[in-house]
Amino acid sequence: MRTSLQFDRYKRFVGEEMISRIYRMADELAGLHVLHLNTTYEGGGVAEILKVLIPLLEELGIRHTWKVVPLDEASNHFTDRIVDLLQGGGTDELPVKDQHLLLENLGRVPELARPSPADICFVHDFQLVPLAKLYPWMQPAIWFCHVDTANPGPHAEAYIRRFLDAYELYGFNSQASVFKGLPPDLTQVVTLGIDPFRVKNRFLTPAQGTEAFVRCGIDPARPLISQISRFGHWKNPWQVIDVYRLVKQEIPAVQVALIGAMEAADDVSAQEVLANIQEYAAGDPDIHLLSDPHLITHKEVNAFQRYSSVILQRSTREGFGFTVTEALWKSQPVIGTSATGMRIQLIDGYNGYIVDETEACAEYTLKLLQDRALWRRLGQHAHEHVRKNFLFPSMVMGYLEALCRVSNRVRVAASAD
Repeated sequence: MRTSLQFDRYKRFVGEEMISRIYRMADELAGLHVLHLNTTYEGGGVAEILKVLIPLLEELGIRHTWKVVPLDEASNHFTDRIVDLLQGGGTDELPVKDQHLLLENLGRVPELARPSPADICFVHDFQLVPLAKLYPWMQPAIWFCHVDTANPGPHAEAYIRRFLDAYELYGFNSQASVFKGLPPDLTQVVTLGIDPFRVKNRFLTPAQGTEAFVRCGIDPARPLISQISRFGHWKNPWQVIDVYRLVKQEIPAVQVALIGAMEAADDVSAQEVLANIQEYAAGDPDIHLLSDPHLITHKEVNAFQRYSSVILQRSTREGFGFTVTEALWKSQPVIGTSATGMRIQLIDGYNGYIVDETEACAEYTLKLLQDRALWRRLGQHAHEHVRKNFLFPSMVMGYLEALCRVSNRVRVAASAD
């Protein structure tokens, strides 16, 4: 049985038994070749997952290939509309012309023209769901949906379902996001997790946090409310500013920062949302909108999550929400919403708060700003909750289970023939 010094590091967080179980599962899959397909190498949760997952599992004898399928501007706009509808943004129909255009573009991707020798293909997210049907050589394949599909629009869901029969297994971040009526033997819930050893999650000293704040134009001596997430309308940055304005009536020194480095190539609406937020901020010097990826590196994200006075996550839809997990790990209680991903991670009143209304969010923000003993107590619970439930090894176990299910199914089918 192969072991890994990289994986052994996690024992102090999750215990020896979990790591040993991962080794046993990986041993059963040794020699397997997995092809991952998504739309970008930078930005977004999928890219972050793969950058950690692939090298570690290759150490355990599971070969991985990662290919990016870039989309053109028209396809990006169309798939942007799909995710809006999948996340409950309406019951609109998807234009047939746009559907055909996307399928034509996906059907002539040079990187996919030649079959891959991979044993299993892992297709990530809604943009690329047609691939297994367009390229039969990809089968057996797994489709993994990373967005919040707890309440999908009917036409967007019907569009996705058109392609699902080409997959051996469908993966989701939570049970709530599984499409209704999908056979249980074809679905897999893989609870995501963060890597505590990444730069974004390693310990930073208060002095390092202060340096990062100053570089970003933040006064480290004054209270700071922050939301760390890309600039998207589902992230609801307008409410963050509304909460800040209510809190400022009680604490005039308060500042607010919205941090969302522009990295993801498939995020076509971020610039538009940022421009709208700049206008909404109305020139207030205490509203800091930070989007430059050269300034906002993982170290700066770490500093804001670790040393902000209060962390908000006001998303109206969230498939999982790594930025919530990262903040909780850094002993920060998070004031979140009832979006799917936050209901998975937050226990109201224990490691943060779940509240949708602006006024109530402002009240909890004031409470945490004024009662730092409460803030510390909830923060301790937050860290421990992530340690037990949302670290990288837990996600690896779900991933390996998905591969085992498909691999075993293919093996049984082959023996039957």
